[in-house]
Amino acid sequence: MIAIRQIQEVKSGVVSVTLPVNFQAQRVEIIILPIEESNGSAQNLQDLLLIAPTLTDDEYQEYENIREWMSQWNVNDF
Repeated sequence: MIAIRQIQEVKSGVVSVTLPVNFQAQRVEIIILPIEESNGSAQNLQDLLLIAPTLTDDEYQEYENIREWMSQWNVNDF
């Protein structure tokens, strides 16, 4: 099956599709979906990271202590 995907501008309410020479189908299905413009996806990521929860120094130290304790675990002890 050959599928064709194109992104085009709508001009005066018209969109045209030119099929390749090797496209042999007699009937086709056309689905038209609007494209949502994503302005500033990098900015959205930055905003998300800036509002993300952060650890206090005490919370980070507790994390490090637990991490160190867990790294000393041995599978044979269980």
